[in-house]
Amino acid sequence: MTTHLIAWQESIDQATLGRITTVQDDVLTPDGTDRFLVPDEYNYMRWMFATGASLTRATINAPSLAVSRSNLNIAPRQDASNSLSLASPQVMIPVRPIELTPTESVEAQTAEGGAGATQMNVVVALSTAELQPMPDGQIRAVRATATVTAVTAFTWAAVTMTLESSLEPGRYSLVHFLPSSAGAIACRALPQGGGFRPGMPGLIGTETTAQDFDPSIYNQLGWYDMLEFTHITVPQFQFLTASGDTAFTIYLYVIRTGDL
Repeated sequence: MTTHLIAWQESIDQATLGRITTVQDDVLTPDGTDRFLVPDEYNYMRWMFATGASLTRATINAPSLAVSRSNLNIAPRQDASNSLSLASPQVMIPVRPIELTPTESVEAQTAEGGAGATQMNVVVALSTAELQPMPDGQIRAVRATATVTAVTAFTWAAVTMTLESSLEPGRYSLVHFLPSSAGAIACRALPQGGGFRPGMPGLIGTETTAQDFDPSIYNQLGWYDMLEFTHITVPQFQFLTASGDTAFTIYLYVIRTGDL
């Protein structure tokens, strides 16, 4: 695994930049309620986005960035919704990943222009210095779905997905996935046995609606060796949503890498 998706969210009334709270993470160490400690090796920010109906600014702040006077202003940003636009997803992808210092604290700050408190969301993909390239082999597309009791919005909610068709016995690499639900913000893969959790931005809407999207950004964020699994240990997923969603769809792209 070479990436890990983290997030912050809060409904808050602040016209100037201020910290927002972390979304509880089962892997990273929190530093209070609004910061994470940067993990060893996963200390590069590969891509990020900020959303909110009245969002006016969003930054990522860390001591190492402050020393170089380069606290990161997230731009572009999605300022009309909690989820990314299907037609024009506003994701910041630096030409080079932005390096942080392991064990330092990292935080997100936002400002908004609403009449009272409004919802703010920030998502960041941490990674190693280099992404593991896809293994050789045929890329297979597999559809997975789930219908569950309404999840809790603005948390990493675990969702057990069911594959539409079973995988033949063997070892596999997950190289890309496209997650969707009515209020999807982001989604990350949950490997059996634990560990870092690679993720993707969510596609908002029913499956039919969500698949009518601009793929150019998503193609830049996927297509690497996200994690390895077997036909028995297919990863589950955690969704970050803006609503109590009950129906979820993921298109997984996998490569069979060998026998067990």
